[in-house]
Amino acid sequence: MNAVDAKARVSLPAAFRQTIDIRCNTGKVAPGLAKTLRMSVNSALGCIEVSDGLNIADTEEQLTAHAARVSEKTGELMSDVLDELEAKTFPMMKDVSFDNDGRMVLPERLREKAGIDREAFFVGRGRRFRIWAPKVLQDRPEGESEEVLKELADMIRKRTGG
Repeated sequence: MNAVDAKARVSLPAAFRQTIDIRCNTGKVAPGLAKTLRMSVNSALGCIEVSDGLNIADTEEQLTAHAARVSEKTGELMSDVLDELEAKTFPMMKDVSFDNDGRMVLPERLREKAGIDREAFFVGRGRRFRIWAPKVLQDRPEGESEEVLKELADMIRKRTGG
């Protein structure tokens, strides 16, 4: 859990930065995109879903291949099919960069939709991660595992001294 300041800046946890660095230095991600994150709101859960550069590259590759297949089958322009797929895959998508210390700005619309105010709770999900408002996750415990919920409760207890 990290604080979000008045300018909507938050620090990406060090372990997440390390994982992103390893994943994005495989040669598949353009050097300038190694510190780019793609964010969108998971409207069903109420959190922000985040992809790193490798996941972005993989997803774009898969979408392009799928659009080509659909275009071949239907006769639609591939670019039209791809536009539609991207709109469905990345609703309210925002690309955000982080600096060497992991600082980044959470986009206002995404923060508002996810209810993130002063604190952001980061949850690793393998190829992606989620950013939650602690209160939203407490109100929607079906969004994460029991272990994650216990971790959140422990962090809140430590921060409040209870």
